Amino acid sequence: MTTFRRSAALTCVASLLAGGAAVALAPAASAQVWHPSPAWDVLMPYPLGGEHTIRFGAFTTCTLGGDERFHQALSANARDLDQPVGSFDFSATLFPFNSATVEWHNIDTDARGVRTVQSTGPEVGVGGVFTGHGRLAVTITTSRSALPTFAPGSVAPFASATHTERFLVSAGNCH
Repeated sequence: MTTFRRSAALTCVASLLAGGAAVALAPAASAQVWHPSPAWDVLMPYPLGGEHTIRFGAFTTCTLGGDERFHQALSANARDLDQPVGSFDFSATLFPFNSATVEWHNIDTDARGVRTVQSTGPEVGVGGVFTGHGRLAVTITTSRSALPTFAPGSVAPFASATHTERFLVSAGNCH
């Protein structure tokens, strides 16, 4: 019986280590450089194989607020440049499963915010996020997956990729 228990324990430990290694080795990349806005192109693994050029972007816009005045707002996204826009490929609008988490910090006012969104197709992003007037530090983390997930910002540990880009965005002129 001792040999059986030892074998079972070793099998369990090996399974846990293999599962942990699969999660730890899931494709993830993070840029440590702050780019000036508005855009930066990177190669990112495509969930079914190969690499696609993804354009990360962040910029300010002027959005009409509830007080009938224009206020600074943030738009940030990630767009697959290798996936054609307006193609007749119906599956291109249903795949891959994308998510993006956009974190922003108004350097001048110390206001902060975060928004996570999901989409399918070639683009994922946020727009019209009121930030208050000032310079922004924006972090965009995008995940692409061959399988859908129910938790925004999460991916399966295989057939997926995650990448982060950081931007410094000048204050908008919304007066």
